[in-house]
Amino acid sequence: MRFSAFTRMIEHAEQELMRAAGMPFSQIMDAHASWLPRRHLTIEYLAPARLDEELALVTYVAHMGETSMTYAVDIRDRARWRLVASAALVVVCVGREDFAKRSLPQSTRDALAPFHCSVDEARRLTQTPSAGVARLQHD
Repeated sequence: MRFSAFTRMIEHAEQELMRAAGMPFSQIMDAHASWLPRRHLTIEYLAPARLDEELALVTYVAHMGETSMTYAVDIRDRARWRLVASAALVVVCVGREDFAKRSLPQSTRDALAPFHCSVDEARRLTQTPSAGVARLQHD
């Protein structure tokens, strides 16, 4: 699989996490007059992923600061549950009009709180496919 495909998967994982938290991007931007532009993205490629191989994305909030947060995405081979890649995406809350940094809205913090955990904790909770994201959402 071409390395650039991972960037699209990470963006999709972020959007699905926000939907699962009850906050699609359109709602965040309209409700708070703020945006969450990307500040930094790192991807660590750990094993090859083959074309047409089914992958699973485990997405969570690894860090929540005053004005920014870090989404973590573990990309796994669904058949063997092997970690193929891991990513960290830092987003910063800014005003839609002036692009000045601002605090993350409390409603955003509250909605994402069930998805907030360390990388180690997330990997411990999702060691097997049966553990899945539901454990991250409800623990």
